[in-house]
Amino acid sequence: MTVFALSLIMASFVGTIIWIVQTSVKPITQKLFSQTWHYYTSFIPVFFLLGGSAIINRLGPLICSILTDSSTSPPAGKMTEPFIHVLPIEQTASHRSFLNQPFISLSRLENLQEIVLTAILIWAAGTIVFIAVNVKNYRTFKRSILQNSRVCETVDCPVKVIVSSHATTPMVMGLWKPFVVLPDTPLDEKELDMIISHELVHLKRGDLVMKLIILVVNAIHWFNPAAYVLNKQLNTLCELSCDEKVVRDMDMESRRLYGETLLKMLEYGVMKRNVVCTSSLCTPKKNMKRRLVNLMGVKKLNKFIIMMSLVSTISMVGIGGLVASAAESAVPPKIPTDKKPQGRNVYVQMADGTVLYYDKDGNVTEAPEMRKSLTPPDYTTEEVVEIMKQLINDHSSVPYNSSIPIELFIPQHFVDQLPQKYLDEINKTYGLELKKTESFTTEEIVALTKKGIEKNTVPQAYVDALPQKELDAINKTYGWELKKSN
Repeated sequence: MTVFALSLIMASFVGTIIWIVQTSVKPITQKLFSQTWHYYTSFIPVFFLLGGSAIINRLGPLICSILTDSSTSPPAGKMTEPFIHVLPIEQTASHRSFLNQPFISLSRLENLQEIVLTAILIWAAGTIVFIAVNVKNYRTFKRSILQNSRVCETVDCPVKVIVSSHATTPMVMGLWKPFVVLPDTPLDEKELDMIISHELVHLKRGDLVMKLIILVVNAIHWFNPAAYVLNKQLNTLCELSCDEKVVRDMDMESRRLYGETLLKMLEYGVMKRNVVCTSSLCTPKKNMKRRLVNLMGVKKLNKFIIMMSLVSTISMVGIGGLVASAAESAVPPKIPTDKKPQGRNVYVQMADGTVLYYDKDGNVTEAPEMRKSLTPPDYTTEEVVEIMKQLINDHSSVPYNSSIPIELFIPQHFVDQLPQKYLDEINKTYGLELKKTESFTTEEIVALTKKGIEKNTVPQAYVDALPQKELDAINKTYGWELKKSN
């Protein structure tokens, strides 16, 4: 439950940040790009609100590793093993601890599970109520539209067209069997053709499905005000982009007639209702001026604008990926509180931070070996050199390993055991920056120990080098039993 709640909060946070970025640059993009571009790129925040952060975080390391591997080649005159670029080891815990602090504080709350359960129940109730209200509004609205309606046989249209006295504006309704609704008002042939063209664009683009997706996002994030604003913005951009598509090949006189048709529908239907699974021609007065100005200024896109719009779209997705990565890194490694595959390890963290381990019969037992520090075996210097070379080759041959820092891939006790001249030779040959434990600062060792906990392996050398105070804090926070060897 806690994981689900955190995922929901992260999705809402990342989606909101992307929406804020998009909104802040709109004064510039409105002058350069089409309304269709604005409409479809507005679904980037929708993607992240629906949990796109998880997808980006999984694809990111894979793409980076592929790009790194494809651009890396062994230096001329060097050994045949691949040349490996390594992230700097000088990474302190200050930045991550700043981001982690709210989550660490949350994890130490008393009755955390009860608080999370209550929050999820409130969220679920809000989501159900939101969906129920919108479904009820749609069914009531549809029933009202169909009441005393009649089929229009004179219009040439691939879907059914009806005329309703209760319709205040032309619209498309229905997902499985869509139909066009016309208000019961006189329309000449040109006006009717333009209205039908507009509604058919909605059908061909699948705008009703898009509106349903937006409704789902709004229902999931009913607690987030940005979701409501995004919903309204997308509805407006949907109509603007549809106008743009209809009038793109029209001359100025036809565009003027199209604008007059919009105004005529506005005068007839003074009320606008935003109902799910409907898409109407007429929008409120505050948006009508914008639509009229936009349809008169529609131009054919040139290659430069198309290229700029593509670059901008990729940039927005990239920003979303960065925000998603930063948000994920803020969450500390979770402390297990449920059964694990081995079957004999159930972990429970008490209010004071103490972690108790139980076997399958419910008896208190020792911490599993995977949660203790690793004592290295004894090797000769030559054996250590050969093992390290093999580890480096194995690291470079597997694509996803490029996302794992080399200091975690090569056991630290090997580095500490090697004479300095051998270590310098390996660093020079492979382009590494391996250092002995004695040369690390306390902050660096703390950061490396936390990374080791994430990978379920902590070198004994790090444990021995840590001050007891820091070691006790790590054991209490992460539920491990790291002990010094001396």
